Amino acid sequence: MAMMAGVLLFGGASWFIHRAPDWSAVEPAMVESLVGVARVMWVLVAAGLAVLYWRARENRSPAQTGTLAVLAWALGETLALFGGVVYFLSARSGWYVAGVLALALAFVVFPGRQQA
Repeated sequence: MAMMAGVLLFGGASWFIHRAPDWSAVEPAMVESLVGVARVMWVLVAAGLAVLYWRARENRSPAQTGTLAVLAWALGETLALFGGVVYFLSARSGWYVAGVLALALAFVVFPGRQQA
């Protein structure tokens, strides 16, 4: 929950800063560069999550289940935080919302170690 709380706090702080009268977005060329990086990042993270999913399905060890879950959560958080950066610099919330949803999905698909 700490991972999600940090991401949501960053989004909330960005929203609050955007409300300031003197706030302005960075130049459009910079935003387009960030969006290009975000697209590549989404492809790479999706591939990484797919590999982790197949590894988790073949897994029988509780310790490895926890390790794979933490790796998947970190990949999901990567998307959420980078989406937060795009939102912070440009006020485009779409990448941030999609990243938060990806993180939430990673929590659901990779629940971590199950208590016996």
